[in-house]
Amino acid sequence: MKLDGKDGVLQHFLMDVDNRLGDLTLPSYTQRLKLLVQLLGDLCSVTEIEQVETKHLRQCVQHLLTVPVYDHGRRTERDDNILSISTVMGYMRVWKAFFSWCYQEDLINANPASRLKFPKAPKKITSAFTDEHIEKMIAVCDTSTHSGFRDYVILLLLLDTGIRLAEMAGLTLDDIHDGYIKVTGKGRKDREIGIHPDMSKLLWKYVQKHRHIRNENERALFVGTKGAMTGPGISYVIKRIKKDSGLSDIKLTPHVFRHTHSKMYMENGGDLFKLSRELGHSSVQITKIYLEDFGSTEARKDHNAYTPLSFIQLKKHTGKKGKDDVK
Repeated sequence: MKLDGKDGVLQHFLMDVDNRLGDLTLPSYTQRLKLLVQLLGDLCSVTEIEQVETKHLRQCVQHLLTVPVYDHGRRTERDDNILSISTVMGYMRVWKAFFSWCYQEDLINANPASRLKFPKAPKKITSAFTDEHIEKMIAVCDTSTHSGFRDYVILLLLLDTGIRLAEMAGLTLDDIHDGYIKVTGKGRKDREIGIHPDMSKLLWKYVQKHRHIRNENERALFVGTKGAMTGPGISYVIKRIKKDSGLSDIKLTPHVFRHTHSKMYMENGGDLFKLSRELGHSSVQITKIYLEDFGSTEARKDHNAYTPLSFIQLKKHTGKKGKDDVK
């Protein structure tokens, strides 16, 4: 059976993904599996599902780890243009899901991805925005203009809720309620997220005064000159704010807004279980991984209170001259 094409196995799998998981998941699955099909053909001369072996998949992984590739149509942000290990692991998870589905559907006799091991990824601390970062971003939004006020509301809503980029792009007027918003997340699961009273007022003002539309039937919450704003459109707004604010010591991405929201929520005494539900995580364990650096950051803040050096009178020792000191 052909991997790709009109009647290919890939198309049937993606149809199932669309039925089960919805619009937020389908684009990433499609992009990552299309790349797999391309690599299997180019590197291994494999075009049929029955031909795929574990060694072929390992060869594809090795290619991603060592050769510059395009990720979602653009070069990656790393200096050497090689995909990060965490990104490669994201590709591998989708590939594993595909072959597991093929095996369960009796399309193959054995799962070639079952023995495919993930590369070991280094642990990195995701930096969150400081108060100064946030002030600088807000300062470049000209709230006297329609687009400036819209951008201001986008920034604050990302910080206030921690919603995903696709969830924000999918918001409609019907999703805005007094004290909360309703979003459709992964797997077409709806959830309610609380919003601050000031955020409610800003949303009302944006809708009533600054949301200019050409089509009176347009229901999307955030709109631009051409209509409803898409995920890339909102990302472009964030990139422009980064440029205008002159921030160079931190990334400005929707994920960092989500991370900042989560971190500040916990720093202010928030409940982990409630945060997990508002973020749309399937379990609290995912949220714990998501906030892996929270504990280390808090520990660092208390370092001076508990380090042994705080109990040693260093001046007594640093003030003494040794025998070898030159007079």
